[in-house]
Amino acid sequence: MNIILTNAPVKNGNRGCVALSLSAMYIIDKILNDRNIPHQFYLPQSGYEKIAEHTIKAGDVILKFMSLMDITPLSIKHQLKKMFKHKEYQTTKKAYQKADFILDIGQGDSFADIYGKRRFDWIFSQYRLGMKYKKPYCILPQTIGPFKEASIRAQACKGINYAKCVLVRDKQSRDYVKELLPDKPVTEIIDVAFFMPFKRKEFNKDFVHVGLNVSALLWHGGYTRDNQFGLKVDYPSLVRSIMDYFLEQANVKVHLIPHVVGGERHIENDYAVSYDLFEEYNHPNLILSPLFLDPIVAKSYIAGMDFFMGARMHSTIAAFSSEVPVFPMAYSRKFNGLFTDTLQYPYMADMKAQSETEILAGIKQYYEQRERLKELEHNRMQTTVEERRKLMEEKLCEFFGIK
Repeated sequence: MNIILTNAPVKNGNRGCVALSLSAMYIIDKILNDRNIPHQFYLPQSGYEKIAEHTIKAGDVILKFMSLMDITPLSIKHQLKKMFKHKEYQTTKKAYQKADFILDIGQGDSFADIYGKRRFDWIFSQYRLGMKYKKPYCILPQTIGPFKEASIRAQACKGINYAKCVLVRDKQSRDYVKELLPDKPVTEIIDVAFFMPFKRKEFNKDFVHVGLNVSALLWHGGYTRDNQFGLKVDYPSLVRSIMDYFLEQANVKVHLIPHVVGGERHIENDYAVSYDLFEEYNHPNLILSPLFLDPIVAKSYIAGMDFFMGARMHSTIAAFSSEVPVFPMAYSRKFNGLFTDTLQYPYMADMKAQSETEILAGIKQYYEQRERLKELEHNRMQTTVEERRKLMEEKLCEFFGIK
């Protein structure tokens, strides 16, 4: 069985996107191995430039995949690159031609236009290839929409209509698809990163360990640098207020935990912002976490916290799914759809609607009630999350035509 997994980077500084890619492969690999079905993964947007075989570890499982060339002509530069790499282009083209299935993870929340048309075109290019080569197409659990521009909305509807299987990760996405395409079957699952394995890291029990993920993208005002996401709060001010509050408590160790990382400074690099804050505060109870080489290591570190706050959604999923009391800091509806609707977990901030004072009050309140949050997470992991895992397996078996 030849499976192309699209919009699924595995060599990328965004550990959340990589978590989705690993988790999707981990789930599909288990389903097929349990049924003794031989299979090969192909990843055209893996992050590797050369076509080659790779292995990656997910818990006790070794996942194998072949990296491909991205053959979609998104620009003249991209077209010229293909001309100079004719052999790689033909190899990739043949992989699409012989593929049995194409499954798309959409980098989690990029099948939308909130990040601009260029990002949408990048994601939708794989829908075009699926339709071109007439391959069974599955939209894996992700956020779908919003599509504010009419032309983008029309393209998106065409792609959704083409897909044989449509899975979403929250109720808002399900309702949105049904609003656009009332007759299209769509199934609400949950974010696949909930199923990613981890090994909990242990810390000194003499302290309460509080984790804080600082989003560099929000720190810089989004890609446009002008409060692109319409936050009501001054995000850097809020971050400093949170740090000040916890560092005033003698028994607390504050961990700055970047979730989008890289070796160079850029608008998305959480590590750079966290490093600057670490240097600025120079506080004995402030810890800068390591630069994680993969999302499983990141999740294992977060799993060792006693309380966690974050604006990168996958950092908060890592906390929730390892049953660490978490206070997500939402900047888009993907947070609300997942935590409020799907998980019925109301303990979160909405930075588009709440003031800094309101958010700080919520953090202080739920930090004191963290055992209550932990109990609710345990319940949701045993019920909602486990039920969605089984449902996803059922839907994928239907898509693959297996039992």
